[in-house]
Amino acid sequence: MNDRKTILVIDDYETSAAGWGLYLHNAKYSVETAYGPEEGLQLFAIRPIDLVLLDYAMPAIDGGQVAATMKQIKPNVPILMLSGVPRVPEQDLAYIDAFVQKGQEPAIVLQKIEQLLNRPQQAA
Repeated sequence: MNDRKTILVIDDYETSAAGWGLYLHNAKYSVETAYGPEEGLQLFAIRPIDLVLLDYAMPAIDGGQVAATMKQIKPNVPILMLSGVPRVPEQDLAYIDAFVQKGQEPAIVLQKIEQLLNRPQQAA
């Protein structure tokens, strides 16, 4: 039986997405990787996802818009935004469950992921 949690990594910078995918896989998670917001939304809609690791600054659709759409589709899936921007606009923060600035130690991101996955589930 596979009891691994599945994390969807969405980042338009392929090196970053692949790096996080490998790191999370080595941390014993199943990983789906999307190299842009459109692909990420498609995977999110059709696959069982336990958590989303989402970049903020992407062309065409930013992470805030992606998060807002995801919360309409599956409101109970936690979204951890990872971004190089120092401040995410206030209206976008309403759609994410946690924020980590890019450049932090990967262990900090992993700790946030574990906190989000282990918190009590809220009723839809």
